[in-house]
Amino acid sequence: MALAAGAIVGTWIWDLSQDGLTIDDALAKAFDLDPAAPRERVRLELLLDSIHPEDRPAVEAAIASALQRGGRYGEQYRVRLHDGGYRWIEAIGQVDHDPSGKARRFSGVLIDIDERRRIEAERDQAQALLRSFIEAAPGVVYAKDRQGRMLIGNRGTTELIGMPPEQYVGRTDAEFLADPDQAAAIMAVDERIMSSGQSEQVEEEVSFPDGTHAYWLSTKAPLRDAEGQVIGLIGTSLDITQRKLDEARHRETEERYRLAARATNDAIWDWRMSDDQVVWNEAMGDLFGHPVTQTDAAWWLDHIHPQDRDRVETTIQAVINAGGTGWVSEYRFRRIDGSYADVLDRGAVLRGEGGEPIRMIGAMLDLTERRMAEAALAESEERLRLATEAGDMGFWDVDVIRDKLIWPARTKAMFGISPGVEVSMQDFYGGLHPDDLAPTSQAFAAAADPVQRALYDVEYRTIGKEDGIVRWVAAKGRGIFVEDRCVRVVGVAIDVTERKAAQARLQELNEHLESRVLEEVEARTRIENALRQSQKMEAVGQLTGGIAHDFNNMLTTVIGPLEVLEARLGESDPRIRRCISMAQDGARRAAELTRRLLAFSRKQPLQPVQVDANALIVGMSELITRSLGSSIQLETVQSAGLWWTRVDPNQLENVILNLAVNARDAMPDGGQLRIRTANCEITEHGAVPSDVPPGQYVVIEVSDTGTGMPAEVLAKAFDPFFTTKPAGRGTGLGLSQVYGFVTQSAGHVRLESELGRGTTIRIHLPRVLQADLTPVVATSGGDACGPVRAELILVVDDEPGVLEFSSTALAELGYRVLTAGSPAAALDLLKQHREVDLLFTDVVMPGASGPQLAAAARVLSPQLKVLFTSGYTRDEMGHNGVQDPGVHLLHKPYSLDALARQVRAVLDEPASVAVA
Repeated sequence: MALAAGAIVGTWIWDLSQDGLTIDDALAKAFDLDPAAPRERVRLELLLDSIHPEDRPAVEAAIASALQRGGRYGEQYRVRLHDGGYRWIEAIGQVDHDPSGKARRFSGVLIDIDERRRIEAERDQAQALLRSFIEAAPGVVYAKDRQGRMLIGNRGTTELIGMPPEQYVGRTDAEFLADPDQAAAIMAVDERIMSSGQSEQVEEEVSFPDGTHAYWLSTKAPLRDAEGQVIGLIGTSLDITQRKLDEARHRETEERYRLAARATNDAIWDWRMSDDQVVWNEAMGDLFGHPVTQTDAAWWLDHIHPQDRDRVETTIQAVINAGGTGWVSEYRFRRIDGSYADVLDRGAVLRGEGGEPIRMIGAMLDLTERRMAEAALAESEERLRLATEAGDMGFWDVDVIRDKLIWPARTKAMFGISPGVEVSMQDFYGGLHPDDLAPTSQAFAAAADPVQRALYDVEYRTIGKEDGIVRWVAAKGRGIFVEDRCVRVVGVAIDVTERKAAQARLQELNEHLESRVLEEVEARTRIENALRQSQKMEAVGQLTGGIAHDFNNMLTTVIGPLEVLEARLGESDPRIRRCISMAQDGARRAAELTRRLLAFSRKQPLQPVQVDANALIVGMSELITRSLGSSIQLETVQSAGLWWTRVDPNQLENVILNLAVNARDAMPDGGQLRIRTANCEITEHGAVPSDVPPGQYVVIEVSDTGTGMPAEVLAKAFDPFFTTKPAGRGTGLGLSQVYGFVTQSAGHVRLESELGRGTTIRIHLPRVLQADLTPVVATSGGDACGPVRAELILVVDDEPGVLEFSSTALAELGYRVLTAGSPAAALDLLKQHREVDLLFTDVVMPGASGPQLAAAARVLSPQLKVLFTSGYTRDEMGHNGVQDPGVHLLHKPYSLDALARQVRAVLDEPASVAVA
């Protein structure tokens, strides 16, 4: 019957003595065996092959165990179906042993348990999900039966009760809670809810096993069965202890605020953003006479002085709208009588969880009396300052009771301390020279002693706290006593360093008068010579830099139009073309002369980068060799591990090539030129040239075996336009250009020469302390830029000739052009033509510089691209001639091709790159 009903899906009999396994058709079908195969003497391996691979080892082990021990056998496993799927079956059998204990018969049945396993899996999954849900729920989650016995509880319940689930499940609150009163209260509430059938939310104070207390917000509801009958209770609880504490603190804060608002002399205000109402305390009437306790914000603004109103409203709105929290402002506030009071107003913005402003609370402090006192104090301090300055002295005031020290700026300077730095008595004692500390301290103690009340009259040395300079100070003072107690010690101090130095010099002069006089005269002569040389070089530099702008403007109006004229003439008249070529050559030589003048005057524009001097020299060795000719041998000596320096590589190449050409001219019969590099560290106390300050340098030394220079020539070697070459062979600007470039690059150049023994020039360039630098030898221009797209260009130049040439050239290149002769006119045009693509402007102009014009133009058109042009920028485009990053500058004079390339390059750059 069981087999027919489908519960038993097969039977087997295994005669172990004959090793014959017999199965029925149902079992063969259950194991998906061949229907035509015999049912007797079936191999066990054939059946085992149909068992799920994960279950087979357990089945084999169970069979072996049953055969060994005998008796009952039972195992659950999955067998493969005809469609490849699996179903669960349970094998139940019996192993019989013979009298000798050997297994002789193993029989049994197979029962289909697939549906039962599915139901059990669903039940286990539901139970696991329920346990996970209860455990994951925040706070306390539990269920009780109708008698109040605990059925289930999560981790929060376990932590609250303070015992594991096995000790409280199945028990009532009265049985597992230590506090009987608390247990009775909880059970009474539970019974009320189960009896009424209504849910409730209650706040409960609970006690933990460790003695601490907490507040819980509990939600309890009746637990019903399928018929709706109340069979228990389910509850959840959340810990609201922190909320209760916050509420208590908030009430306490509100009370303190209320008491503080009544006690303070400030006008306290509370501005609610929701209805724009401002609540004031009583001080609004006491300070300013307004009998109000609540107004709107507009009333407050109306009472602010008209000259202050916009500023105050702008600053407070900026804090509110920008997410700020604090606001401070000083302004004039109108009293009820129409007069104005100076007030200091402070406020704090209170924001919601989303950052939105909710309230702003602040206080207005009446500064009228303080300002009057400050004015009186300032007047008194000014009189004291004038008196002390007239006497060339500084005062000091020691508050002995509060251990405070008051020093004006003049007194602080005697101790090497900046005017704005706070000072204390520790600065006084710490600034005294060690040899003078003890006697000075004793003198001060005697002046503050109520018994001695001595006059404080001392001279001591100080060591500057910030500058380390040793100074001599003479100080006098007295103690101020109240009864038998010293409360202050005040006095004056005079810097007598010069007087002490003069005394020492006088004493030394008296001892070594004659030798000192000679030394002083020689030193003064050297200084005067150096000063005259420096002034001469600076004067010439200022002159050359001053004329560069106008000269380059004139050259621009020559070079550019000549190119245009040459292009238009073509090959029509060879004589005119030769004349044009001669004019162009003269203009280019004039431009080169101007460039050399700017190099000497240290005004040439530089683009410094990190440079490996070794790599640079190697890269130009072939050029130097060709310039020297076959009669001069070139030798390069490069130092291993040469430091990096930061210079303009193209200008450095020009300097080295210039020195090489000078050396070649000094060796008409041939000779040797040596270029050497080295690292050099100059210390303060080392045996170094006096004109090179201490530091780390990269040295480039160029020496020759030429004719050398006599002393009188050596003294003028760096002077501009000085040359020993025949007329027409040199401009006299070669070494001047070297001097200007090296000095502009923060370096130093030294010249050593002796007649008949050659010349050596050493260039000291500062070391750059930076790792992972890519060697840079020289820069080169790129290919021509893309095609013209008829962009609109605004050309600005105060020189009419340059303006006409630039606009004409750009128009012929295919651009649309607007012109302006001044920055003001340019801004007017930009307001009318916001579609301008490029501002092409001179740098040095009356009224405003090019960068100032570009900044104003960017306000009107933020995406506007800018190209500057100038022959002399006066540092408007950088610092000491070093061009600022991201700035595009076309140097005057420029050719038509250079203009076309630079304009196209700037226009083709992305907007975020083409900046001024």
